[in-house]
Order: sequence, then C-alpha cells, then structure tokens
Amino acid sequence: MNLAELSQLDGPSSELLYNFGLQPVSNRFLSGNCQNSAPTFSLELRINRDSGLIHLGKAFPVDELKPRYSWLTCFEPEDHLDAMVKTIINLPGVDKDSVFGAYSFKDDSTLQRLDYLGYTKQWRIDPEQDLGISDPCANVETYQAVFTPTVAQQICQNHGAADVIIVRHVVEHANNLSGFLESIRALIKPNGYIVWELPDCERALEVGDCTTVWEEHVFYFTTFTFKLLLESAGFSIVHYESVPYPLENSIVAIVQEGKGQNNPNFSDSRIVQEEIDRAYRFVDTIKFRRHAIRNKLENFRENVGRIALFGAGHLSVAFLSTLGLCDLIDFVVDDNPNKKGTRMPVGNLAIKGSEALYSEKVRLCLLGINPRNQSKVIAKHSLFEEQGGQFASIFPGSEVYLEHIS
Repeated sequence: MNLAELSQLDGPSSELLYNFGLQPVSNRFLSGNCQNSAPTFSLELRINRDSGLIHLGKAFPVDELKPRYSWLTCFEPEDHLDAMVKTIINLPGVDKDSVFGAYSFKDDSTLQRLDYLGYTKQWRIDPEQDLGISDPCANVETYQAVFTPTVAQQICQNHGAADVIIVRHVVEHANNLSGFLESIRALIKPNGYIVWELPDCERALEVGDCTTVWEEHVFYFTTFTFKLLLESAGFSIVHYESVPYPLENSIVAIVQEGKGQNNPNFSDSRIVQEEIDRAYRFVDTIKFRRHAIRNKLENFRENVGRIALFGAGHLSVAFLSTLGLCDLIDFVVDDNPNKKGTRMPVGNLAIKGSEALYSEKVRLCLLGINPRNQSKVIAKHSLFEEQGGQFASIFPGSEVYLEHIS
C-alpha cells in the first residue's frame, strides 16, 4: 500500500464504520431572530482495513467550513511547546542561522518561543501574499484548497526554503492528504525537518467519546496510523511522541526525507486488527450511549427539572447532534459576548449568559467545555450547586461524567 492508497477516502479498502446522517457545520451560529438553519451534510465515519486509519467518507465543502465570523477563535494545546521547541533547537544541524518556516496562525506561538531564544530567521505563509487569500475569515481548509506543490515552490522563492517547517493541527483537516504532504515537503531544504503536530484520537476512540468526531477533521489518527502514514510518504522519523492532555493527546512527529527506498511495514496484521477492533468498539459505545444518555436525561427532566449545556463550541455541537439530544436541552450557556443572543447550529437552541443558570431555574448543567476548564466553571458557579443544581461533564472519564449522575 502506497501513500495514495492509504489516504484515499473512497478506496477499495475503505469500509463504513457508522453513518451519522446529516450533520451541521458547527461554526455556523445563527442570529437570534434568524429563521434560517445551518447547512448540513452527510457525515460517514469509515476505516481503511489495510491500515486501520479512520476517516470521513467525504469531506464537507471547503467554502461551507469557512467561518462566517472573524471573532471565532481556535485554541490548540500549548503546555508542551517549551519542551517541543527545546527538541527542535537540539536537532542535528539546527542553529541560529537556520530558517524556520510555519504553515499557519496556529504556529505563531511556536515561532514566538523560537524568536525569544534567538532563532530569529523566520517566516510564516502569508494567506494574501502567498496564497492569494484576502478573506479575514479564511481558515486552514481555505488555505489547503490553493496550497499545491507549485505554490509551495513559489513560497520558497519568496521566503527561502526552510531548515525547519512547523505544521501544527492542520494535517487532520486535509482534503487531499497525499497532495498536502507533498506540498509541505516542497518547503524544506534537502536535509530539512518537518515538525508535525496533530490530535491523537486513540484515547477518545477507546472511551467512546463522540465529541472527537468533527466535520473539520477528515482523518482520525492514532500513534500507529500516523507513523504508518509518515513511513508510507517516504519520511524518516527523527522524533515521535504522544503528549498527554485531558481531552485529546497531541502527537508530535519530527521527520526528514527518507534515505533510499522506503518500505513501511504493513505486515503487522495484529496491530492493524487492534486499530480496527478499537474503531468498532467506539461505534458500539456511541450506539449504546445514544440510548443510555437519552434515557437518563429524559428521566431527569421528568422527575427533577430543566437542563442546560455549558459551552457553545464544536464539542457541544457534536454531543448534541451525533447523539440526537437537542430536544432534551433547554438552552446553551456561553459568556462569550459574540455568542450570547445567537442560536446554536443544531437544534436552534438559544445561547444565553451564565446568569441564566439561576434565572431559568436550571437543575442540571452539562459541561461541554474542555475538561481542563471544567473545574474552574464549577468553582465559579458554586452557588448553582448550593441552590440544588448539578454539574455533569459530557466527556467519558471525567469525575463528574453525566452517566454517573443519579
């Protein structure tokens, strides 16, 4: 199996894991008085049986994924960046004359750390100058639609080929995975390095966390499948780790061009089968939770009271939409002033400030924000619990996971 076969969405080795039906574009917030609805597209989760790589059956249209609001932000995990930068600057051949390139705004904080340490020869792809994109709402999907090996070669002419190119949390978004890898490798010098960072979905799949499924992520890599991809693409792996985080771990892989003919090992059928088995356990867990969580929330509404969901982000959208729970939620809570007063892309649910937890007499508040921030919300709203309310997390593995509430 070569790179093209491994990354093909509709290849002969691809089989259906689960059809989630029509799912909304989760960044499409609606105005409070809007009668329109967010666009929806078919979302199928599939798996390549030869590699165990999970992927969408078909990517959502790039133009639809582009945010409509410039205030929408993206937060990637950064606690490991100091250690990652230390690893980068200690790579053989890297010194303060090295040129550091970066793919997107997601890499700015890494470049800042390098600059602080005296590694000042830097550039980052400029969407307008290098890609001809002037839309302030453009995102990484928009970039990829025009980012080709030919464009990459022109970027090198404009900025100079990089000794190190940094690509954080982008490869999982790739519509054309093999083309994207070829374009990125065109940005580096012959002995240069590519620093990849991406979500490690292994734990989310293992525990059956439905929020890992997101229309912006075309591929769902694990430590095994991403390494297999890199080997298939002819890269030599210099550094490889999975950094632990409460929600999703982060894979950090540093690679160079491989030396000579590359022969990735697809012969370990045991590991591939473990990937496949985990994927099907994930699907079975999702099916079970669709019923178990609905029954629990229905019982709570009937016997205790109203339910709100804290956090108007894509994690909450995935929870509501993939499990079909919108009808059991009274409203969504978010203190972002840009989101308050709008409606969710799913279920037309109103988004209100946290004061509504008290004024609307909510008895259960589900937590759809990143688990690392949930304790802060609970502490800030201790009065809610003192008045008889309950908090429960939508994320399996949490100490306050909703399936554990009475």
